[in-house]
Amino acid sequence: MIRLNRMLCFAALVTLGWTLCPRVVGAETLQQAYARAVKEHYAGHYDKAIESFERILAVPTEHTDLHYNLGCSYFHLGKLGPAIYHFERSLALNSSGDDARFNLTASRTLAAAKVTDQLKGATRETWWIRAVSLLGTVTWTVIFLVLWWITLGLILALRYVSTGPLRAGMVAGTSLLALTTLICGLLFLGKVHQDSAVTHGIVLPDKLEVREGPSASAKSTFKLHAGFKVRLQAREEGWVRIRLPNGLEGWAMKKEIGVL
Repeated sequence: MIRLNRMLCFAALVTLGWTLCPRVVGAETLQQAYARAVKEHYAGHYDKAIESFERILAVPTEHTDLHYNLGCSYFHLGKLGPAIYHFERSLALNSSGDDARFNLTASRTLAAAKVTDQLKGATRETWWIRAVSLLGTVTWTVIFLVLWWITLGLILALRYVSTGPLRAGMVAGTSLLALTTLICGLLFLGKVHQDSAVTHGIVLPDKLEVREGPSASAKSTFKLHAGFKVRLQAREEGWVRIRLPNGLEGWAMKKEIGVL
């Protein structure tokens, strides 16, 4: 079961933010297109809701709730690859989205349950990548700056504390805090690098044939399932080279990978 209670949140944003300057999607404004998409979703017409949401995205318009709602619609149709992709996009725009995170976990669990021949180590990221990905860039920035200023304050305060047990305790505490600040700084830089230099994608179809080269006639080396997260390495004429956490690489059709 997934959570749907953010459908109306974006509708309210549409009403408040776009009423004065309506933008057009075909013969409709964004407000009308979004209202129709929400209505179709709650009526159980998920394919039509997806079509309407996708038209809004093509304007282009980016919003965390728009991707969230698309994910919900795809989930109800059993299309777990696109559902996971849009929940990931929603979280990329708002890392504190609890509903999107809950639905992403539910979708990944369901997708994994359908897999009968999972590659060994294919989903296990390195400890460094897992550590960097624990929090968003903004959160790492805030934590680092707070720790930095506290450490600086303690260093300045030491100038006014005479030798004794109190000073010794403050020196030990400041040293530990400085080390923690350094680690957080490294994690922050790692997250910045990950966001700027590393591009990930999500497998969209239920099954994806990964090939040795950028051609449909190239030998199939392994298969991936819907929702699998891969790193994008290179692109060539409608194909993209992907890399898995365990080091395996291959080529897949670009249209079958949702770029994050």
